[in-house]
Amino acid sequence: MTVTEASAAWEIDQVAGEVRETYLAVAAATVLLERTSAGCAHPAIRHARRRGDDALDLAGDAERQLSDGVSRLRTAAGQPSIGDLVEVLDTARDQFNAAAARVGQLPARITTARQQLADAGQPDLAAEAASGQWSRAAEQLDLMAESLTAAVEALTSYTEGLSGATI
Repeated sequence: MTVTEASAAWEIDQVAGEVRETYLAVAAATVLLERTSAGCAHPAIRHARRRGDDALDLAGDAERQLSDGVSRLRTAAGQPSIGDLVEVLDTARDQFNAAAARVGQLPARITTARQQLADAGQPDLAAEAASGQWSRAAEQLDLMAESLTAAVEALTSYTEGLSGATI
């Protein structure tokens, strides 16, 4: 693969990543819309739901098309070198590491919000239920951060072995 082709493929990889991030944001908005408008038959709400679902389908298809195009270029270029493989794995490791750091901070924010809810006054059933759900979400996020950290450690070990670095 020429430098120009590799540069174009890298740019498309970045765009595909942004499409995936946008997909997740739209999916979250769609879920929020579904939850808040359950049972609503207003045409504008129904239209917004349909268009949100359409956007998700289109984003998924666009991401697949972008990724398939990059895969074709890479297949035509042949097998990557060990250095290329290490570079890609290091990028994945860095992204996992950044995600672990970001997710690792969320449980403390949830704990703070739970405390604010508790300090707000008389707990009612809805507040207690919400607090319990938030607590379970914090536990899940802790587990997610642990999983990402383990993935970082595994990739570090593997790439050190590939590149001949001492452990």
